[in-house]
Amino acid sequence: MAHQKSKSGNFQKYVFGDSSCNLTCPPNQPIILQDSKTKIMKRNVLILCLAIFSILLLYDYSSGQDYNGLIQQKKFTEALQIIQSQLDANYSKRSIDKKIPDSYIAIEKIEEGINLKKLFTERILQPYFIENNDTLYTLHNNAALCYQNMFKYNEAVQHYFQALRFTIITEKDHSIFYSLALLFKRLKKTEAYLNYLEEAYEIKPDNYDYSLELALALARGKNKKKALFHLNRYIQSKGSETPPELYLTAANCYESIGDFINAGRYYQLYLNNHPGDAAIQFALGYLAFTKISDMKLAYASLTKGLSLYDETDLIRKGISHSIIGDITSMDLNYTESLNNYLQAIQIAEKIQKSIEDKKNSIDGIKSKINTIKSTLLDKKDISLYPEYQSLMDELGNNELELRRLDHEHSKLNTGELYFKIASIYENTTQYQQAIDWYNKAIASGTKIRESSKKIEKIQLKISRGY
Repeated sequence: MAHQKSKSGNFQKYVFGDSSCNLTCPPNQPIILQDSKTKIMKRNVLILCLAIFSILLLYDYSSGQDYNGLIQQKKFTEALQIIQSQLDANYSKRSIDKKIPDSYIAIEKIEEGINLKKLFTERILQPYFIENNDTLYTLHNNAALCYQNMFKYNEAVQHYFQALRFTIITEKDHSIFYSLALLFKRLKKTEAYLNYLEEAYEIKPDNYDYSLELALALARGKNKKKALFHLNRYIQSKGSETPPELYLTAANCYESIGDFINAGRYYQLYLNNHPGDAAIQFALGYLAFTKISDMKLAYASLTKGLSLYDETDLIRKGISHSIIGDITSMDLNYTESLNNYLQAIQIAEKIQKSIEDKKNSIDGIKSKINTIKSTLLDKKDISLYPEYQSLMDELGNNELELRRLDHEHSKLNTGELYFKIASIYENTTQYQQAIDWYNKAIASGTKIRESSKKIEKIQLKISRGY
């Protein structure tokens, strides 16, 4: 029966689409060989079908998986694998569909007599935008998000760039530019960070948080005017809900560019919320006196500050008393003026005593260091080295403190205070006290010629019985 079936030419049939494959056994071929070939054919066809099915299954699985769910679960590595497989599939299809431009075939061009050097020099820059492709835009955007959360910032930057090449940039893309700004900030590329942050602001100017971040970043640099532009935008958008610290930032920026009136205005806005900030009360009073010439504001701020300074804040106390003395002296309120000048002198003397004590302390430390150094060199007793090192550190700290005290004492300008006190005594006809204080001014090296002339005039008044 098997031999008859083979003659009929209908031994086995496989169908693939519209084509068919007829496998027949030649008439004189042994039956056992015919069965062997049939099995081999069956096996090969089965393997081929399974391979095709597996490839299709894998493609459908990777393309159909929900990588968004994995991103939400913070499984960025698994999500990235799916995204990358879809990107590979998309780019593979695009490369198959596209024809290679004839101009790429350099050898043919040479044969045709084309000047490749001229072709290269006259080439035209291709635009950054390639095409509007939502699929590739979304895939690159999500790939960048995955890399960003995997702390692979350079890879994230590249994918964000690729995402922007496949879309017409609109308001929706402000978040990409902001993400790029943050990535460049983490990569410590400040200029790029500021550029992309500004791009995000320009695309979506109604997002005032971009203005705030720009303002704070620019305020640390030299571009104070641009910082103020963005800072004022944010402050106006917030109104009464503006954090008070931003008023202080604005005041500092205005002071840096020499706009002292606006600086004073913002200091006052800050102090409306934090009236107990002694340092800012002093800053406003000093600014009002030295730059704005608003004596009323200066007097109020410095007087408030005097009630807030702690015992160790000697320099602010001394300068405040000195300025208040100047203001009240202009108003001919000599009693209050003299009282403030004398308090400033007391603070200066206290600082001077601290300077002398510090110098004595330094001399004592140096003496100990010399003793230990001699022992180390003579007896080579290395057990003393830790003490020597400790004393050297202590010496450095004391010398630094001494420089600070000298600087503070110089700010009070005691010689000038002596002269002002002498002038008040002279104006109130207390001539002997005036002479004493003019002599102190001369001894300090301040206004020597003027003080000497004042003394001569006073002595002449005394001799004439005034």
